[in-house]
Amino acid sequence: MKKTAITIGKSLQKIGDKMGRGSIMPGTVALKVDPNLWKKITLPKTIICVTGSSGKGSVTSMITDVLRNMGKTVIYNDKGSNLPEAILTSILEKCSLNGKTKEDVLVCEIDERYTKYLFPIIHPNYVVITNLTRDQPPRQGHFDFVYNEIKKAITDDMHLILNADDPYLYKFTFDHKGKVTYYGMKKNGYSYKKSLFQNLNLSYCPKCHTKLKYSYYQFENIGNFKCPNCDFERKKPNYEITKLDYLNCNCEINDTYQIHFPFGILYCAYNTLAAFTLLSELNLDKEEIKNQISKLSKNKKIYDKYPFQGHDVYVLNNKNENSSTFNQSLLFVKEHEEDKDIVIGWKEISRRYSFDDLSWLYDIDFELLNEKNIHNIYCVGPNRYDIATRLKYAGINEKNILIYQTLEEATAKMKKNTKYNIYAILNFDYVEPFNKLMNAGDDE
Repeated sequence: MKKTAITIGKSLQKIGDKMGRGSIMPGTVALKVDPNLWKKITLPKTIICVTGSSGKGSVTSMITDVLRNMGKTVIYNDKGSNLPEAILTSILEKCSLNGKTKEDVLVCEIDERYTKYLFPIIHPNYVVITNLTRDQPPRQGHFDFVYNEIKKAITDDMHLILNADDPYLYKFTFDHKGKVTYYGMKKNGYSYKKSLFQNLNLSYCPKCHTKLKYSYYQFENIGNFKCPNCDFERKKPNYEITKLDYLNCNCEINDTYQIHFPFGILYCAYNTLAAFTLLSELNLDKEEIKNQISKLSKNKKIYDKYPFQGHDVYVLNNKNENSSTFNQSLLFVKEHEEDKDIVIGWKEISRRYSFDDLSWLYDIDFELLNEKNIHNIYCVGPNRYDIATRLKYAGINEKNILIYQTLEEATAKMKKNTKYNIYAILNFDYVEPFNKLMNAGDDE
């Protein structure tokens, strides 16, 4: 049964590769042929799992690229899905018909709600948790529910890698007897003393429920916190960004390792630090880790920048239904003080379900866009009127809110009339079409 299941899985995987799809099906079918297949496969000795509301894909990709560039062989579920069956598909691609794998490391990006299914099977040595925030309300509910799902999966022999600046993640350590390594960011020129955001994921102590005090914020509730009523406070990170330069995409870790990261936005700096932390804990040479990370090219599907008619176009890919990701893009726009136009839109809210939930729009602090240097805001796509309404509630002048059904209409108008830099905050389904339209020939 084992060889039959693996053979079928491998065949389906090859067919899926040719068709550009099928990351889940090979693993799913193989398990139907042999329900005990997971137990019959020999996995690499080092198993790394990365989960969280956002950033897990970027972190796993960075970890994998560096490991491969440093001569390690890696199995990685990079074909578009982060569910257990997709991870099995990636393993089947590499293993022999006897279920043996020769690779050094298995790196898994795993959906938060599915950790309870995957961890007992593959039992990772290292677990990186990037964050837990409001995310996909119809599917995830509240992030407390997600926390409980991950918590069920964690055992004391798993080495946790956590963001020291995020008070919520400390809940994973309260009764964890295993090793915990923290990464964080020191106060820098981009930090701020008074919170800029109204909708915080956690503002009260998870131990005694007293409101937390902050000496500075990096973003939302991420920063240097302390409970005035008990011993709960930010721990000194094992790995810390001690210098930060967004303009040139540079940071320095532990006053020693100078790294160039792909693009100058907060979550990229944190993702880079998370990857550096994990790789360092594998006892790899830190100088070489630094060098390899600095060589990585940016993923243009997530962030891009290019010139247009004497101005700059910034394209920021945002995961819909995740207010924290969207807020980071808004903060990025706000921190650039030149005059600008903005594009906001998407083709669909989610590929996973048909609910047209828009409650997450009201968790986003669009008030950050109420600035004199922001001129026109183009609202595009099926939910253009919902976006425009939310902007109106944020105090944006209605004359500056422009509504277009299609990207073609919006970009044609923008290319003809804009006098400023353009910031496009888009879901992944609009990124490539937007770039093609902006780089197409003159529309006149």
